[in-house]
Amino acid sequence: MNERPLVLTIDDNQTFLGILAVLLERLYFDVLPVTSARDALDLARVARPQVITLSMQLPDMDSLELVRELRADPDLADLPVIMITGERDRQRVWEAMSLGCLEVLDKPLELSRLHQALQRCNLYPEGRRRYLRAPFPRPVEITHQGVARQLTGITLSERGILVRMPEPLPRGIEVEIKLHLPGEVLLPLVGQIIYVKGEQAGPMGLPPGVAIKFERLTIKDAECLHALVTDLLVGDIVATQCEPVIKPG
Repeated sequence: MNERPLVLTIDDNQTFLGILAVLLERLYFDVLPVTSARDALDLARVARPQVITLSMQLPDMDSLELVRELRADPDLADLPVIMITGERDRQRVWEAMSLGCLEVLDKPLELSRLHQALQRCNLYPEGRRRYLRAPFPRPVEITHQGVARQLTGITLSERGILVRMPEPLPRGIEVEIKLHLPGEVLLPLVGQIIYVKGEQAGPMGLPPGVAIKFERLTIKDAECLHALVTDLLVGDIVATQCEPVIKPG
């Protein structure tokens, strides 16, 4: 079973659509980017996405009419819709919300608001993922009882990390963590192993993934982790975008 929820995202602005698709993939979604509302409606009926992001301004079909057609289809009526607009019209925002859209977000997109809107879609069986997480394929040093292990990260959130560990340590034990950051900086943390995904190597020979929840974070630690995760998600996008599409937020 695919663990990544599928997002159908619709916008006729190719630049915006491409950047949003990259960001959603970094947020661990599979993405179907579409420029045509008509094509999106047909694709929704075939692909059955878990959520739709939809531009309020589309050239081939009124976005509110598209939402009405979704709501009229018994198989798609409950599909979560997040509307995105570059021109906030209070009447159209009200209409979108009255049609059951979860949120109407402004362009440029604010990362935290997009994350919050996606969490309201209830896409994960374990519940909402409160904190942002990002890919983190960097060295991670884990120490337990004086024995240090040089591992590779998978994902990093503001409150924990998932790492590859060939011989997983038991759940519940406390470990010391050193994150390798850019500029040869080390961030020392303490955490507890809370989950082991796959007790043996997977079909591609990858070691099991071990989830570690950070413990006893200081305010400085929390701020550093938030800044790091945000930079991993949108730092390069913000630095290179020619028009305002995403802002850290």
